[in-house]
Amino acid sequence: MRRKSQIPILHIHLTDHCNLNCRGCDNFSPLSPEIFADITVFEHDCARIAELSNGHVQEVQLLGGEPLLHPQVVEFLNIARKYFPEVTIKMVTNGILLLKQKADFWEACRRNNIEIVVTKYPIKINHEAIEKHVKNEGVKFDFYGSTAEVEKNMQCMPFDLSGKQNARDSFLRCSSANRCISLDNGKIYTCTTIPYVKYFNAHFSKNLAVTEADYLDIYKVKNIDEILDFLCQPMPFCRFCNQKGIIWDVGYGISKKDIQEWIGQ
Repeated sequence: MRRKSQIPILHIHLTDHCNLNCRGCDNFSPLSPEIFADITVFEHDCARIAELSNGHVQEVQLLGGEPLLHPQVVEFLNIARKYFPEVTIKMVTNGILLLKQKADFWEACRRNNIEIVVTKYPIKINHEAIEKHVKNEGVKFDFYGSTAEVEKNMQCMPFDLSGKQNARDSFLRCSSANRCISLDNGKIYTCTTIPYVKYFNAHFSKNLAVTEADYLDIYKVKNIDEILDFLCQPMPFCRFCNQKGIIWDVGYGISKKDIQEWIGQ
């Protein structure tokens, strides 16, 4: 709950859907229809955050879903760098489509100093060839987290459908809250769960309610201090997150779109 001096990591989805179907995905991509970010909205949002923050963003991550599914991915890279000239910008991908990217993509990565970060899922692709290709293109490369050495596992942070968790306790236990900040269609959230739980709600006919108290409209706030003060406080939505009940290793697998993947029972 300590107030940050800047936005640590700003997550922006280029797509909400994915070309993988991972069990219990914490971005709910297996439950999402095809959703592509609107490039005009993206530019307006980047411009507004850049104006408010005056550079007080440590890192921008362009992700999803799977960001390389977006047909305008090159334009997104150009816009991100335009508004965040001094900020670390990473594209986080599962890597499946990297070897199929055309010359303009690699040129944009080099020109805009974009780092490619691959989450190394245990799927049948040649991760060594991907790493070599990216580096041969003169683009920075890394594997996400510890997946370079340790096989990717999935975790389950089970929802409490009754909403009876202690919101403050859940917030304090959360690894995303006040760290991985989500920007989605003009709204900013303290974590990466709240903006995309709508797909869980729609698929399973649930109502884990997201209220106006769970986000800030970036076009209504006056300055970055208002945002930073907001992000370090528990949200009403935190009452749905059973952080004490996290199952750390459920193994990697394909989603059956079964609600148990997200409630852990």
